[in-house]
Amino acid sequence: MSKIVLVGAGGVIFAQNFIRDILCDPVLRTHEVVLMDIDAGRLANAAAMAELLAKKFGVEFHPRATTDLGEALPGADYVITIFRCGTLRHQELEYEIPMKYGVDQVVSDTLGPGGIFRGLRTLRDLFEVLDRMEELCPGAYLLNYVNPMSMNTIALSKRAKTVKVIGLCHSVQHTASQIAGWIGVPVEKLHFRAAGVNHLAFMLKLEVDGEDVYPQLFACLDKPEICKREKVRFEIMRNFGYFPTESSGHNSEYLPYFRKRQDLIDRFCCNDFPEVDENGIDWSAMGCGVSGASVAICRGLQIRNEKQLREYLSGSREPDLSASVEYGVRVIAAIEKNEPLSANLNVMNHGLIPTLPPESCVEVPCLVDGGGVVPGRVEEFPEQLAALDRGMINAQILGAQGALSGDRRAIFHAIAVDPNTQSKLGLDEIRAMTDELFDALSDVIDPRFSAQA
Repeated sequence: MSKIVLVGAGGVIFAQNFIRDILCDPVLRTHEVVLMDIDAGRLANAAAMAELLAKKFGVEFHPRATTDLGEALPGADYVITIFRCGTLRHQELEYEIPMKYGVDQVVSDTLGPGGIFRGLRTLRDLFEVLDRMEELCPGAYLLNYVNPMSMNTIALSKRAKTVKVIGLCHSVQHTASQIAGWIGVPVEKLHFRAAGVNHLAFMLKLEVDGEDVYPQLFACLDKPEICKREKVRFEIMRNFGYFPTESSGHNSEYLPYFRKRQDLIDRFCCNDFPEVDENGIDWSAMGCGVSGASVAICRGLQIRNEKQLREYLSGSREPDLSASVEYGVRVIAAIEKNEPLSANLNVMNHGLIPTLPPESCVEVPCLVDGGGVVPGRVEEFPEQLAALDRGMINAQILGAQGALSGDRRAIFHAIAVDPNTQSKLGLDEIRAMTDELFDALSDVIDPRFSAQA
């Protein structure tokens, strides 16, 4: 039997997804599963939720729970990292300080000043997980879901000695489902090929029964009820020929075209279809690109998740028992059972997309089976798409270098080459903003950075 460890198991959404996915698999649910979280209260809730789900499935399932990373990791074959670092206040600072300087962000978890500093926050803890894995379970898979995905994957891969680092996301699967719905076909019939950089990969091929359905997607440009929900993504497709794999809100942060002036924000990032739930959360605000939407949504999510957890455990709400779209457990199952799986995963480039830097992290189709994860090479990646991705990659590589070395100047360089920041600020303003972020977040990043102040 293999050993699977969930680090950050006290979270609600991802942790429940993975526990449910394990329970859905008759083989994996018999393997050793460890739930680890530094918050004892949240961990207890996760263990109770796992017990509840097992009862609903009608199976025996007894994962071990611990707050000690050193107790969780020995002999692990797969470690899935799904934790959040810091508090909501740290996330607010990563939005508020850049906004004070005029850098308008939506999510700020992938790129930009907020994304780079979130990388410093998360990598401080991810490095600890990786180093302990090298000591306690060398050669294991580290399946990381923590953002910023590309910056984290680069830094972890460069630091790793034996641990196999794979980054995972669900943006490709979600985009495939969206496109299938827009063109009116079952998602199972949509055959796609996606590649690029996480959150700015592109659907290179869209086919149904061997027929190219990209013309049907382009026809959606004339359907306001569809294209106005994804203004940025459809505008990218209109001008660059291919549809990107993350929401318009995210994409508006990665390019210099959408957030540098208020008229552009009003045009491309307004919320024409608000979707406010009973908890007051407007789910469409972040997807559309409303300024600072992620902070508001995360604040509401904390309230909603705690409420739903109480309802699950009290029996007043029934949990979903269907498998999620996440790749994590499916990757483990494919390796363990030697059953081929095609999945878009985040790995070091090293020539997989020849026109992108070799030391970048790319999201490419991978074959997973009993032999492990084999990334696919993507020939003839459209040059205009490579040019867009390089803008992200420049900041990601520099951010990863800074996180590894503790070099404050490298972090300044990472933010200085960020496309959204470049479109708004001069270098002296970028330096002042970066220094202010270092000061404000000094309690949650590597102390080597403060020593250089």
